[in-house]
Amino acid sequence: MTKINASSVAIVCPTKDQPIKIERLLTCIQNLNVKPAQVLIANGGNNLKTIVSGFKKNMNVICLNCPEVGQILQRNYAHQHLNDQIEVVMHIDDDITFDPDFMDCFLVSWNKEVRSEGKPLAGMSFNVVDAPNFKNSIFRRFFWLTVEPVGQVSKAGYASPFSPSKKDHDVSWLTGGTTAWARAVLQENPHPLSFPTRWAVCEDLIFSYPLRRDYRLLAVHNVKCFHNETYSNMCFKKGIFYGKSSAIMRYHFTRQHAELKTWAYIWMTIGVLLGHFVRGLMYHPGHLGLFVGGISGLSQAIYASITNTDSSILAKNLIKD
Repeated sequence: MTKINASSVAIVCPTKDQPIKIERLLTCIQNLNVKPAQVLIANGGNNLKTIVSGFKKNMNVICLNCPEVGQILQRNYAHQHLNDQIEVVMHIDDDITFDPDFMDCFLVSWNKEVRSEGKPLAGMSFNVVDAPNFKNSIFRRFFWLTVEPVGQVSKAGYASPFSPSKKDHDVSWLTGGTTAWARAVLQENPHPLSFPTRWAVCEDLIFSYPLRRDYRLLAVHNVKCFHNETYSNMCFKKGIFYGKSSAIMRYHFTRQHAELKTWAYIWMTIGVLLGHFVRGLMYHPGHLGLFVGGISGLSQAIYASITNTDSSILAKNLIKD
């Protein structure tokens, strides 16, 4: 790929019923020193056209009302509306913000790395500077939850984080909502999840991990953004759904790759659930919900493994919960 500028970059943001977040995101984009050529808001909920119309004087932004709901399907729909000159597509979640120099820093990093020798660059994840800074511990090592090496996937299916970071890392996976992709890679590699999802947990792993064999995946430190979502006030009921979804979708991910082991996934998930249980006892109802939901999801995964049931059936059934 040749050197690019902002005229070759598009931002795609899938969203559903988040007008305040979309207005905040568009304000960030409007304040960029260098703006992308195209911004596509892939809307799966209430009409956002009134909000989006207020930004059209300062950027090329379109609100698409998607025929199917689900983060992946909404992104796929938006990809069909990219202009011909777009070479790089940023997938940005609606709860992400960044400083005015965000695009400048990205263009410098992308143009430097895309010309490096070796595998072609597929995608680049940004540095989420306010992400939790996890540390290794005896507990994490015991349950296959180590945070090092950075950005790698253990045989249990655990993806070690790479944000926040003070240097670049070649990694084995990229995040779903803070990443730029070469458009050609998106076109040549359809997302394996082709069904609706209420919460696209692990979708980034499922899509990006297989690409590591043929492409370079990079997490950069100098392209910074902020994640403005918090799960600390999650209610018990929502925690149940999130816990169940996390357990089932990670099981579905591990079943797609021979080098990832179901027994290791089960052991790792037990460790995750113990952590939620302890936090739940400390008066965090959301973590108790994650524990209860995770028990349900893990039980279904174990039963599916014993009966040799297709893991995609479990994943598809989450939309019914």
